[in-house]
Amino acid sequence: MTGQNAIELQRMLEEIQGQASERTHSRFDHTDARRIGSAAAALAERDHLPIVVAVSRGMQRVFHAAFAGTTAEHDDWVRRKINTTMRHEIPSLEFVLRHQLSGHAPDWLDQREFAVAGGAVPIIVAGITVGAVAISGLVGSIREDHDVAMKAIRSARSQP
Repeated sequence: MTGQNAIELQRMLEEIQGQASERTHSRFDHTDARRIGSAAAALAERDHLPIVVAVSRGMQRVFHAAFAGTTAEHDDWVRRKINTTMRHEIPSLEFVLRHQLSGHAPDWLDQREFAVAGGAVPIIVAGITVGAVAISGLVGSIREDHDVAMKAIRSARSQP
């Protein structure tokens, strides 16, 4: 990794970590989960995004939507991204960036159950990870799926 690349990754990591307050909610019930999922689905429809959206509350999948251009493989990616986020209680992109910066691949992680890829964002209530929103399907950069998830969280928060 070049010095410039490391600087860019460190900046991105700091930006992702700086979004913690946006991932923190006063509550998170089924209605909130569906609101976030619906916001992500609206973004997908508006921008013609080939994505799968999944929102979990604890271990329960509360919302799921798949759009044209996706396959069952994307369903598996969101499942594994959510597993990574719920296990480590950080966005899956933060997990990726930490490992890229350390120079150590998380080879101890079972790739059948966990994904080392951005796109899953934890939902935090009172300091506890209570759920996650995950996006899979965008391949332009390591953060595109993450950014859609964060847009959905912000959009849902602005709804009455």
